[in-house]
Amino acid sequence: MNPLSTAWWKLFQRLVLVLLGAFLLGWWTGHSLLMLLIAVSGCLVWELWRLYRLDRWLRDDNKEAGPPRFGWVWEDIAFEIDRVRRQNRKRKRKYGRLLERFQHATAALPDAAVILDEEDKVVWCNGASQQLLGLTLGRDAGLPVANLLRDPGFVAFLAQRRPTDSVDFSSPVANDQTLSARIVPYGKKQRLLLATDISQVRRLEQMRRDFIANVSHELRTPLTVVTGYLETMLDSEHPSLDGWRQPLRGMQQQARRMLHIIEDLLMLARLESRKDRAPGKPVPVPTVLADIADDAIALSGEQNHRVDLRAQAALWLLGCEKELRSAFSNLVFNAVRYTPAGGRIEIRWFADDRGVHLEVEDNGEGIAPSHIPRLSERFYRVNRDRSRGSGGTGLGLSIVKHVLNNHRGQLRIESELGKGSLFSCDFPEELKVEPPILSTGVSSQCDSDIAPPLKNSNTR
Repeated sequence: MNPLSTAWWKLFQRLVLVLLGAFLLGWWTGHSLLMLLIAVSGCLVWELWRLYRLDRWLRDDNKEAGPPRFGWVWEDIAFEIDRVRRQNRKRKRKYGRLLERFQHATAALPDAAVILDEEDKVVWCNGASQQLLGLTLGRDAGLPVANLLRDPGFVAFLAQRRPTDSVDFSSPVANDQTLSARIVPYGKKQRLLLATDISQVRRLEQMRRDFIANVSHELRTPLTVVTGYLETMLDSEHPSLDGWRQPLRGMQQQARRMLHIIEDLLMLARLESRKDRAPGKPVPVPTVLADIADDAIALSGEQNHRVDLRAQAALWLLGCEKELRSAFSNLVFNAVRYTPAGGRIEIRWFADDRGVHLEVEDNGEGIAPSHIPRLSERFYRVNRDRSRGSGGTGLGLSIVKHVLNNHRGQLRIESELGKGSLFSCDFPEELKVEPPILSTGVSSQCDSDIAPPLKNSNTR
């Protein structure tokens, strides 16, 4: 039996004794009810007095002082309350020390750390927040962070509430400073905003882009001259060149390959350097895909690939036609290069409830799963010898990735060795547009909703 139960049992015994004594005294004097009433009233007054003392002790500011002696049950209750209070004080001091260490650790971080409540108001921020974000705890606590950091990109990112994403924006303190911010869940109904200075990284990336663009531009002119001279020599019928025609063809092939690499590098440099994109224009994607399918048939040549195109004729896309043509042609031409002779290549352009999609599927040799995550890296090749032999530059999928990023799209790759590959470009539904109505009353170059596949098929 615990001490509190023992105290209650003793209290019950004493009350019984008091009431029994009052009853016997009343019976002896002939006033039993009066004696019982006096006894009960006395016990009630006494208990109320002890309850009053307990309340005074609980309200006392001197928390370190122990409970007074109440006697019986109230004293055990007071000791139990005092024990819980002491445990809570120890726990509070422990959490206080943890919070102090956390604040010291975050204060030493070079990155800005801001705690936001469920309404995105500033609860706490470290010292780096003042240097990077211009936030001060004493001045900005309790204010919405969207009112303090007014960059449109950051405000839109704040409303998305996706912890896996990040956003880059200019620092409100220094215009030449670029920050990368992430928001992760923190505590109960709170979020932690982390901002990192990436200015140096962006400057290095810009230097790399400028270097590639300048070198590529400077190399293109001499390579064009060399290619022109080689072509002139190969077209010449002079007898002295008969023994040099094979080496000259090899030189011409490598020079053209270098020109292709330079053109792709310049395209990547333009895609990466474009920050503020102009509003997109309606792009006749079915017509673009028809042209690419014809070019794919010409590229196939004697390999007799079957190229089938199925496109919704009334489905156009808002964007840059030059960039989209480059991305789509890279996907289709890669399928031609890496599909064995007589293989099948399907091009599908359609829309559903998830958005707008381009799919390029082949029944070629396929790609091992270990290579798929790295396919969009520059100059990455699954088979270097075959890529060079087929004329690939190793930059095609990197261009596709950048074009899709500029159009808010995503690239998905599904492949299985020996069964072929499926490359999918997914665009948001808001980029879908209707073909403009022409003066002749015809809204598209195709008569039916689905472009006929036989028109763009190689059946040789």
